[in-house]
Amino acid sequence: MNTARQLIKEINEMTYTQFVGYINQWNVPPGSLSTLNEWSVFGHIDAQSHILEIACTTGFSGRELSRITGCSVVGIDICESSVDAAKQIKKLYSPTSNLQYIVGDACTFNFEQKFSHVVIGASLAFFQDSNGLLRRINTFFRDSGYILASPYYGNDDIPQPLINDCKKIIGITPTMCHYDTVRSLYANYEVAYESRKNIVIETEDQMKKYTFDTITNCCKLRGIESEEVFDTLYSRLYSIKNISNELHRYQKYSVLVLRYLQSVYPNKFIELF
Repeated sequence: MNTARQLIKEINEMTYTQFVGYINQWNVPPGSLSTLNEWSVFGHIDAQSHILEIACTTGFSGRELSRITGCSVVGIDICESSVDAAKQIKKLYSPTSNLQYIVGDACTFNFEQKFSHVVIGASLAFFQDSNGLLRRINTFFRDSGYILASPYYGNDDIPQPLINDCKKIIGITPTMCHYDTVRSLYANYEVAYESRKNIVIETEDQMKKYTFDTITNCCKLRGIESEEVFDTLYSRLYSIKNISNELHRYQKYSVLVLRYLQSVYPNKFIELF
């Protein structure tokens, strides 16, 4: 078996998170840079802020928040290849930013420092004990802090064949909960800011350009010259983009800035409206 064929076999056997790390994908939260700009403004992030990004994958949210505001960031993820990719991307595209990456589980890892903000994006739904993680996040603050989230919620029932395809291609069950269920997870926090968003479906040309540019960059960084390997990488990433795009027909998301005050939590003294 030649090198290209062996590499193709390894690529096809990678988990989704391993694949994301391998191709150095800039894995964004729902809303991408728009969400980060809302978090930075309404979460009052500045150069003195110290942020923890949970399930950071390749580090996009923390890296770009640092670029926007000058804040310092610690990212943590259980996938070693994703953390390695985050370090490489920092070195190439944001070398002066104050970024640190850790391989570990945020549910058990003991941080020596305290944080002003914790980024969880859309990742909370993928933790087995989401309420337990939120209670642990409270200990990452001193007496106050902000949780920055961007959860998906169901706009309509997702067809079962699409759910099956998502499990097969990405390895996850897509968010099917409706808005009230998703928001109930954060019921003990004060809502400092919220904006509910519709998702604009991407065109085929937009998905193809993103996929081509990402895989071209991956091959350049890894010294891959084989067209067969390029096509394998391209096909897998495009299938992920395509299935995600189809899911977006049935989803919306919310940009949230949630305030934790030790003196108040878990009481609800502030009305939503």
